[in-house]
Amino acid sequence: MPIAVPASSGSTTSAETHRRAFEGAYADCWTPVFRLALAWTNDWAAAEEIAQESFARLWSRRDSVDWSTPMLPWLLTTARHLATDRFRRLRRLIGQSHAIETSLDLDQHARWLDVRVAFGRLSPLERAALALTAVSGLDSEEAATALGTTSAAVRSAVFRARRKLEEA
Repeated sequence: MPIAVPASSGSTTSAETHRRAFEGAYADCWTPVFRLALAWTNDWAAAEEIAQESFARLWSRRDSVDWSTPMLPWLLTTARHLATDRFRRLRRLIGQSHAIETSLDLDQHARWLDVRVAFGRLSPLERAALALTAVSGLDSEEAATALGTTSAAVRSAVFRARRKLEEA
């Protein structure tokens, strides 16, 4: 049976330290991780699952994580990998010609329809680069780190995405 440390002593257990650090990372990083997943998948429910799984993987590695470093790059990279894996699974299952249905209610679906169509014309890299820079406010270097590419590729993808959206 573990020994309880009184709260007034000022010391915390390793488990408590990990829990607090994880909660801080969750509070700070949920929105950008979700936005990346949404940009990559163009599917609200899938984006929520990918974001949740990213944080679940962070929690499972909590004992080996250096909590003094920013967690956002790791979480964004994990979300990108999960989204890519999901895309590959779906492509194998249903082929490229079938549309992927979302689980949004009708009102949400109607609001997202125009955005979904316009974003559907963008490549996954263009969607993710645009979401990370224009929506989440990362600079091209930070976005490049999260996406596993160069800052020049991110700037180019954002330029192409904006041009395609303007033409839509």
